[in-house]
Amino acid sequence: MYHGLPGYRGIDIQRQCTMPHPGMGYSCYFHTMEGCTMVNRISKKDVEALHLFQSRNRLLTAIREQSLQDPEDQDRSLIYQHCCTIISDAFGCDFVWAGDIDVNQSSLISVASTPKASPHHARKQQQLGDILIERFGPHLTQFTAPCYLQFDDDSKIGAGFWPPYCAVWPIAYQTRKYGFIAMHCTEEFNLGELKGEFISHVMDDLALAIYSQDTTLKLKSERDFNKEIVDTIQALMVTIRPCGTILSFNNRAEEVTGYTEQEILEKYWVDVMVSPENRLQFQQTFSKILQGTQENINFMVPLLTKSGSQRYISWHGSIRHNIETGQVGLVMLGIDETDNLFAGQQLNMFTARWEKIFIAMQDPALLVANDFTILEANPATFAAAKKRREEVIGKNVCDVLHGGHGDLAQCPLELLIGHQKTQISETELHGLHGTYMLTVSPLIEENGGVNATLLLARNLTEEEVIRAEAIRVAQLAAIGELASGVAHEINNPINGIINYAQIILDEPDDPEAPDNLRNIISEGKRIAGIVSNLLDFARRRKEIPTCSDIAKIIGNSIELMGHLLKKDGITCSIDIADNIPPLKCNEQQLQQVVLNIISNARYAVNTRFPEPCKKKKIDIKAVLINKKEGKFIRLTFTDSGIGIVPEIRNRLFDPFFSTKPKGEGTGLGLSISHGLIRDHGGFIRVQSKPGEWTKFTIDLPLIFQ
Repeated sequence: MYHGLPGYRGIDIQRQCTMPHPGMGYSCYFHTMEGCTMVNRISKKDVEALHLFQSRNRLLTAIREQSLQDPEDQDRSLIYQHCCTIISDAFGCDFVWAGDIDVNQSSLISVASTPKASPHHARKQQQLGDILIERFGPHLTQFTAPCYLQFDDDSKIGAGFWPPYCAVWPIAYQTRKYGFIAMHCTEEFNLGELKGEFISHVMDDLALAIYSQDTTLKLKSERDFNKEIVDTIQALMVTIRPCGTILSFNNRAEEVTGYTEQEILEKYWVDVMVSPENRLQFQQTFSKILQGTQENINFMVPLLTKSGSQRYISWHGSIRHNIETGQVGLVMLGIDETDNLFAGQQLNMFTARWEKIFIAMQDPALLVANDFTILEANPATFAAAKKRREEVIGKNVCDVLHGGHGDLAQCPLELLIGHQKTQISETELHGLHGTYMLTVSPLIEENGGVNATLLLARNLTEEEVIRAEAIRVAQLAAIGELASGVAHEINNPINGIINYAQIILDEPDDPEAPDNLRNIISEGKRIAGIVSNLLDFARRRKEIPTCSDIAKIIGNSIELMGHLLKKDGITCSIDIADNIPPLKCNEQQLQQVVLNIISNARYAVNTRFPEPCKKKKIDIKAVLINKKEGKFIRLTFTDSGIGIVPEIRNRLFDPFFSTKPKGEGTGLGLSISHGLIRDHGGFIRVQSKPGEWTKFTIDLPLIFQ
């Protein structure tokens, strides 16, 4: 069915044409509502116009069918192909093809052709492209009007190219170039008015169709890109109509709420985005906002998710001014602050806890800035410095702790803080009136920088007193354990003295009386030696290192423990190397360590073997060894007792930890022994096989500083 033909406006017609009469036009019949009616003969020009109209209509139909498809499914080459076919049919051309120039390669691209191009055609097409590039530039920017070519033997196309006549029409819309259509005919082109207008309109239709496709793809790409951005941002994005229904919902909103976009579209936003107890309030707020002039709004509201959990969302809303004519009334961006709120609560809790710990610390603690200004200090600092808070906070750390320094001298504290490394040093702090073990700990930020340093000062003066008391307690406990053994040890020589004295008294003139007197003196000296050894161990001494013989220390310890070991049937073997030189040490402290280890070994052996037997053994050895730090004296104490299970081995040196029944041990022996060995620059370690043996090893440096 055709509409709008000249002379037949408003009438639905169907053409039926006969063969043309000589020198005349066509005979045409038109079927109307009343039947078939023959009309006057029409001219060739009208027939040609009708034919061209049909051809253009087919092209427009093909363009429309392409436009109805998804932009990504539209095939531009099909439109080019339709155009080539229609032009070939309308003009009777032998070969019609569409092409473009690859600006990167400066070469021709053939897009479509009628009929299908042969290899010979392809070579000639490329040669034609070279001509166009030479005439109009690589981008064909100067190609704005049809180009007519006639090829002969002297042309660049070369002889033998058929057909010889060529017309090339640019495909352009505004400033955009989309290639060209080339028509090849055996006869010279004489388009005339109708065909000239036709080909011009076809080129415009083709250019507009391609431009529309490009624009559609670009818009779709932009929409997809914008949607991708919206879906990838870590914020909830919701668009709302003026009536309050949801228009769109991004991926982040789906993740947080648990709803899909399809589930909540066209639902009222307060029913989805606000918890039930707050819906009425925020619905009223939303209505007032839309009625007012405020463009941006900010609020936080609890959101009830699909699963029933509650999230706290901080919203920023932007009002559209023309909402009465548009779809979107409010665009809202939301940030899930639930974790931040929880983290803030946790931070406040931790901060409060830290402040309590900081205040409760019994040792001075100070927070110092990089410029050595005291930012904060605990009450113990004020008490030790004997100053008020305002006299400490904001002051230079050296002025407070060291009492200041000369203009040319740098405070040691400033050096320690400036290194920005954790360090521990023993120093006298005049400002705190004592000697302290100072720990300097830089507070490292997430970026690796240091903005402040924590100073912890432990009063060694008070600690030494406490430590000395602990050693004394352990020493007295050892004396108590030795007392019964010493009493038995003294009892035998006393009985001997009494017997010798009774003999002399009964027979004063006995010739053996002088020998008995000498025996009395010998036994008395024996008693004096035992008592002296015990008193020597129990006596308080100044902790001044002296050169001592390790064999003497072990011998005196065995002498004090000898009776107890003998009574229990424990065999004690001692093997001391001959090449061991004197050791600079605190003799009394090392004797306390040896006594403590032998006492524990005795307990372990008696626990495994309650009755005397040959398996009850304690072996003591001393050798000289070389380590990379220098020469050491190594003492080993091996017993055949019950051993130590791995679960408690790491706790042996903890204060007040004991494996003995309650009331039989203080739990201080090994802890103090560990500290005494460490004070001598040595090491103590333990090895054991449960149920069979235990071995304590002590390494003492020969040169003790």
